[in-house]
Amino acid sequence: MSSSELDWFSNIFYFLMGCVNWSLLEYTIHRFIFHGEEYWLPENNTAYVAHFLLHGIHHAFPQDRYRLVFPVLPGYIIQALLARMFYSFLPVDMSHAFVAGTFAGYVAYDLIHYFLHHSSPKEGYWKDVKIYHMQHHYKNSKAGYGVS
Repeated sequence: MSSSELDWFSNIFYFLMGCVNWSLLEYTIHRFIFHGEEYWLPENNTAYVAHFLLHGIHHAFPQDRYRLVFPVLPGYIIQALLARMFYSFLPVDMSHAFVAGTFAGYVAYDLIHYFLHHSSPKEGYWKDVKIYHMQHHYKNSKAGYGVS
């Protein structure tokens, strides 16, 4: 839709800004929601179970290939809320490209995250990124929050 409303440069710019937006969202969500439980999580069983199902299970079983993608129902709810928020503060023509970039960033993040957990790069950049991410899982879960 944005291609019919914006020039190609603007489309690419807002799409890339959406990708950057996802990277910032990823870090913020991971750091302050998934690993900020000591600051905000209510002390009740429902909250503990929800937190465990959303992210704790991934840390309990980091090599489980079925637990690397965010659960579908909460993911759908979050994306709907995010899209609505973006559409409310950006002009419609810009928001199409921005939202597309944000969700493309999420898909790239999920692919990278899955790759880091289930690949064995022997050298280079991806080996370094895998080591960094695995340290978050096995050495210090209070550091190394970003993936993409």
